[in-house]
Amino acid sequence: MSKFSNRLKNIRLKRNISRKALAQKVDLSYSTIAKYENGEREPDISTLNKLALSLEVSVDYLAGKSNNENSNESTPISEVNCLLKEFGIEYSGFHDIDRWKALGPEELKELENYFKYITDMAMRKKEENDDDPT
Repeated sequence: MSKFSNRLKNIRLKRNISRKALAQKVDLSYSTIAKYENGEREPDISTLNKLALSLEVSVDYLAGKSNNENSNESTPISEVNCLLKEFGIEYSGFHDIDRWKALGPEELKELENYFKYITDMAMRKKEENDDDPT
């Protein structure tokens, strides 16, 4: 599933808006919203703009280009928080917040790559254990 489909569904649920209500707001069918959320289709730019406006988020956030819901600017902390949520480690308890605030785009990309590496490694290990008949 794409970042877009995950974010569309999550923000819609967070805003407590039904698929039907969102579809009506942006002049689409319920099934089109469902296909967006299931990753079966992606909207054109005009529809993406309508969805972002209706859900009160930035287009960049909805498209997965920013981790800040409300603007096209992001902070290192919001980027790290988004990565933690994306990789299922939301409750990590950072102690030296100033170090995290100093992260730039390159460091954030490295952090994302590291999270992906670690989670992929864990999945491989789990799959190997699941396949082991003993």
